[in-house]
Amino acid sequence: MKKSSIPRFNPQTPSHRTALLVGVGLVLNAALIGFMILPLKKRMAECLRESNESVSANERMSAVVRSTNEKRESVAELQARYDTSRERGVLTPLLNSYAMRAKRLVQPCAQQSGLEIENAIELASIPLQQPQPLENSAFCRQPIEFTATGSYAQLTAFIAAMEAEHPMSILYALKISAQQRTPEIHKIQICYEWPAKIAGSSEQRTSTKP
Repeated sequence: MKKSSIPRFNPQTPSHRTALLVGVGLVLNAALIGFMILPLKKRMAECLRESNESVSANERMSAVVRSTNEKRESVAELQARYDTSRERGVLTPLLNSYAMRAKRLVQPCAQQSGLEIENAIELASIPLQQPQPLENSAFCRQPIEFTATGSYAQLTAFIAAMEAEHPMSILYALKISAQQRTPEIHKIQICYEWPAKIAGSSEQRTSTKP
């Protein structure tokens, strides 16, 4: 029987021992790669994906927060504009009197123009003109008639000041009467109409004349 040409493995032989160690090392490396490195790489990829998803979610949430803040700022701005318009434009009673409130509002314009306001009378309120009238409307049109004295120049200055300071008021009626004793000073009846908030009876005629 012919003997094999492959040498028998002998761990005592240095070359055989080196080959054994190399083989064991390769097996360990393969096991390390298969059982540790590949799962770690897979987990790293999952973590990276989750991180990207978290960043995207944070960006979306940040966009929602920015949008919410912008809407809040817009609402606050609209509320401020509404409050300013209401304070400057909508007539509210003072001590249950629209006339007292109106006289207080127009007094700065009268002082600026030199017109002297003597009296203010609250006329009957007028319902708002709406396509479908509301049964319990909170607002109405409220005319206030002022009696004043002054020159024509003072009157025109007063009207200009009223247009600037009270843009929601409307010049409703105007009557100028000449006076014999003071031709340059006229007796003036001027009526302005405001949008008014209904509070109590608005049909009574209330005078602020002492």
